[in-house]
Amino acid sequence: MNLRITTIGAGMLLGLSCLSGCTDDPFEGIESNERAITVFSLDKGQIGVADIVRTPETGTVTVYVVRGTDLTNVVPRIETSYKAHVSPASGEAVNFATGNRTKTYSVTSESGQTREWTVQVKDYQSDMDGTWKVTNMQFQYFIGEGESWGWNGTKNVASNMADATKENDNTLEFTTTGVTADGKITGTYTHSPGPDGAFADFNYKGTDYNYKFRRLPKNQGTFVRDFTANTITFSPGGQATGQTKTVAIEFNADKSTLKIPFNVQPYDIDWNGDGNKKELGGAKTTWYMLQKVN
Repeated sequence: MNLRITTIGAGMLLGLSCLSGCTDDPFEGIESNERAITVFSLDKGQIGVADIVRTPETGTVTVYVVRGTDLTNVVPRIETSYKAHVSPASGEAVNFATGNRTKTYSVTSESGQTREWTVQVKDYQSDMDGTWKVTNMQFQYFIGEGESWGWNGTKNVASNMADATKENDNTLEFTTTGVTADGKITGTYTHSPGPDGAFADFNYKGTDYNYKFRRLPKNQGTFVRDFTANTITFSPGGQATGQTKTVAIEFNADKSTLKIPFNVQPYDIDWNGDGNKKELGGAKTTWYMLQKVN
């Protein structure tokens, strides 16, 4: 019995010794044939991760960058399969401004087999870039929420305030200009009045409701698009500088329409006002519906 315990103990000690000190390569003696690019990133301008596609014989990498990025001297960071090496090497500066923005990289496996990889850089086309026309502005309201006598619904803002119709021909133009270190898109926006040349003044019977319904900033400013949170943050320019607004955005399936909703609580109901005024004060959310025009 004592001998058996001693033997097991010695085995455990040997196992613990290997766990703490053994550095043997588990693949020693086995040559890898893998010759893939697994990561490819540029040191400037890149948006998102590279699109990497591999077949048994070929491989392609597509990298998207902000339009206008200087590609004459970029430094890619490249990761490859286990014990493979790539040429040009990771960290070696290259010029992607010529040759249809395409370069050929050779990845050689540990066993000496080589695969050619075609790497192409393309301008990123944002699903928001371009001009959008305001087609409608709506709001959702609750009066006496949770009470048997209460009412709620969804209406066009213009149904309660006639001047709101001036918003329904406005345009909103987005232009992507850059990308942050954590992958958010940055750019500029311009909110312009339509053919009537006017923005709405959200006043109704002596009460100024601009604090509720003028949530989409007028004129020019900058934006940040967060893909992880699916939000856009507006930062108005001019006198409105600093009045940032962050909202979720909603596209339809083919990205031809866009909904930009704003939370307009808390309630501010004038119980002495008419029905329209009560609904405006009881507004919970308001949103712009936009149609892509180009």
